[in-house]
Amino acid sequence: MTLDPSPDPRVRTSDAVRDTFDEWVRTGKADGMERRHKRLAELMLERVDLPADARILDVGCGDGWAARMLSPHVPEGAVIGIDVSGEMILRARRSCRDSSNVLFAPAEAETIPWAEEYFTHILSIESAYYWSDPSRVAREMYRVTTHGGAFHILINYYSENPFSDGWETEMGLRLHRLSSPQWARVFQEAGFGEVSTERIPDDSPISAGKTAEQLARREGLQRVGALYVTGRKPILPRSQRARPRPAANPFRILRRS
Repeated sequence: MTLDPSPDPRVRTSDAVRDTFDEWVRTGKADGMERRHKRLAELMLERVDLPADARILDVGCGDGWAARMLSPHVPEGAVIGIDVSGEMILRARRSCRDSSNVLFAPAEAETIPWAEEYFTHILSIESAYYWSDPSRVAREMYRVTTHGGAFHILINYYSENPFSDGWETEMGLRLHRLSSPQWARVFQEAGFGEVSTERIPDDSPISAGKTAEQLARREGLQRVGALYVTGRKPILPRSQRARPRPAANPFRILRRS
């Protein structure tokens, strides 16, 4: 399944997303990202096996809240966050300056600035529907994932969730409102196997001060749940495997220099 990214040049979509989230940082709207998303991320991570030496890529890392949460769980590994918003990256770096295994870089998801077959885990939380070209991102994710490594996507904006309808208008951005089978197909066509989808209900407490309409929408959104999409890059047959060689950990290299 090949998705047409947009009738407009891809760079315009990327620039619009970057400008929006740069503005979120400047106006303080970004302050609530961790509060809004952390509980769902915790529920997703209960389904993920994270060894101490995992090498994690967080696509659309925002202000680095997920990296801060993940860092203590992978003391021998690394957490790399990328985001199209330069302001978000600056904020993420400031918030994680005391973490020795976290690194952030400004980058588009369509062109991940890393060598192939490096990451054991790729995460993306409430980011995938902003991608200008989901099929291209999936292929990039496949390229940088190790054989046997896995991706984990979590989104509330998908076609089976009626309570997220209208987000595109509210955001003023072109978003991808795909169905669960469509998201699965995007990653299957990139080469991932064992692709599956699941809905994860959100049991977070709802903040006060909402109108009756806002409250009903929030309750419905959390009841329907976020879409969790996961899959694995197939392990190569033994005959095709090169001699095992440990992947370089950039933080060990930096600490030695």
